[in-house]
Amino acid sequence: MKSRIKELRKKRGLMQQRLASELGITQQMLSKYERDVTLIKVDVLKKIAKYFNVTTDYLLGVSDVKRDLQRQMIMNETLDEYYDLVEVYKELDPYDQEMIWSIIQVVKRTSDRRKSDNSTAVKAQKRVDKSAEHSDL
Repeated sequence: MKSRIKELRKKRGLMQQRLASELGITQQMLSKYERDVTLIKVDVLKKIAKYFNVTTDYLLGVSDVKRDLQRQMIMNETLDEYYDLVEVYKELDPYDQEMIWSIIQVVKRTSDRRKSDNSTAVKAQKRVDKSAEHSDL
């Protein structure tokens, strides 16, 4: 049976290393899950299902239904919000779609890095503030 995790990852244009990092696991472990070499941990299965907005049953091949009603409603709301963008994307030729997808991935990585840097800066500032507070005592 073809790995649904791998299908979803490839469809989204993600490398194993990137998805593994997002899930908090190693690339080697993700590879084993995709190849069905090792049993997937329940907490990781839940993270993958949430990440791709699919059911755990779909990931495990128990069901061909990707989303339960609640997740489908979330998907529909998202599609409603970005419908015009999706329509323009659909009209592009495959080369341009691939180019746009690549650009989106670069922007996302940059955004993620910036968020991480900001989070680190905020934590550092809190340490400085706390240290200054104690020195005033």
